[in-house]
Amino acid sequence: MAPMQAPLPPGTRGLPGIGETLPFLRDGFGFIEERLARHGPVFRTNLLGKNAVVIAGPDASRAWIDPEKVERDRAMPANVQEIFGGRSLPLLDDAEHRARKQQVLAGFNHAALADYASQMQPLMRTALESWSDPGAPTRGVDALKRLAIDVIGRNVLGLEAGARLDALRESYGVLTLGMTALPVPVPGSKYRRALAARDRILQILREEVARVRAEPGAACGLSRMLEAQAEDGSRLSDDSAVLELHHVVIAGYIVFAELVRVMQELARDGEIRRRIRSELDEVVPRGEITTADLRRLPFTLQVVKESKRLTPIVSVVFGKARTDFELAGRRIPRGWMLLWAPHSSMLWPSAFAEPRRFDPDRFSAERDEGADEEIIYVPQGPGRALGHKCPGVDYATLIMQVFLAHLVRDHEWEIPDQDMTMSWDRIPPEPRDGLLFRLHRRAVA
Repeated sequence: MAPMQAPLPPGTRGLPGIGETLPFLRDGFGFIEERLARHGPVFRTNLLGKNAVVIAGPDASRAWIDPEKVERDRAMPANVQEIFGGRSLPLLDDAEHRARKQQVLAGFNHAALADYASQMQPLMRTALESWSDPGAPTRGVDALKRLAIDVIGRNVLGLEAGARLDALRESYGVLTLGMTALPVPVPGSKYRRALAARDRILQILREEVARVRAEPGAACGLSRMLEAQAEDGSRLSDDSAVLELHHVVIAGYIVFAELVRVMQELARDGEIRRRIRSELDEVVPRGEITTADLRRLPFTLQVVKESKRLTPIVSVVFGKARTDFELAGRRIPRGWMLLWAPHSSMLWPSAFAEPRRFDPDRFSAERDEGADEEIIYVPQGPGRALGHKCPGVDYATLIMQVFLAHLVRDHEWEIPDQDMTMSWDRIPPEPRDGLLFRLHRRAVA
């Protein structure tokens, strides 16, 4: 059947004017899961008055990275683009995207990651010791948000923990709440507060770009990005650097949710903790952990990958149909908003056995369900490094590997009874009681 003859995807338009925006904002994950179960891997909806198609699964991932089918320019709803502050990597296409990606990836090459591993460990050790309090339990969501911003600040911006990073953390907390708010910029609304937080963030990042410009060779990701030259000879302008930093910090900050998930899973599975410790005892029983050490910890990496696969971060990523094309026997019209669902794609039954079960062994050499990291295992986007995969995909993995190694090697923790249901109207979703835990150092013989 030719694309022009295929029927439109099944679905509904919702209410006049706003379509199905309200249920989508209340719980985008549940909204998508219910409709995928009802309609299959391609369905249509209407968001903020715009026709939209949601796609999920391996075939959808393959279509999503096809530049003849999908473009990003002007693909985001205006309110989401406002929160991002302008045209950064998620909104670029073709040669412009390739050049910008080369510049940003310079901040996450192998040499950079090796430096970051060393820089982040004192911060992690200090945080873990501060949580080892015999009194009141630690509220994990807040503690891990602080740690994420402190690590990103040190690695990417070259900033030490302190008031400046505290201001960024507070502002990003306000900004992410605005991502699922109705875009009504009236005084006091979540969206208006998010825009004010964006302005505070961008001002801090402008100042950091100016500082690092004046300090060539600084040991941080921003310096590497500013010094990088794309194959077309271009370098990052100050304005572009600010927007890319904003994008990178948002993407890095939300790694806290993956740390929350791995602490939950390991608290209830002593065998996984034992296997990680056994690996660490053989490779690096004490002291600093290098990236070379991490390559010799395959099971630890499997646990990290499974945590990333199962953690809900965002329900959709935005694109636009560049031309009419067909997917799963349905026609997607040119110009329609196109939403790829990463979390739903990570739960695809044909890709992962018992997809909702936490099973790190699915990534073992014997099973290797995630061998295809361009189409199948894509928690931070499908495709290749220079495509539309998140530029910080390896950096996020590094943060999780190093944190998990120090946590499991040197500590025990318990999670008391609490409300662990998720607040789905947040990005990323959080457990309602904030993951209260008690941490203490292991007694090592």
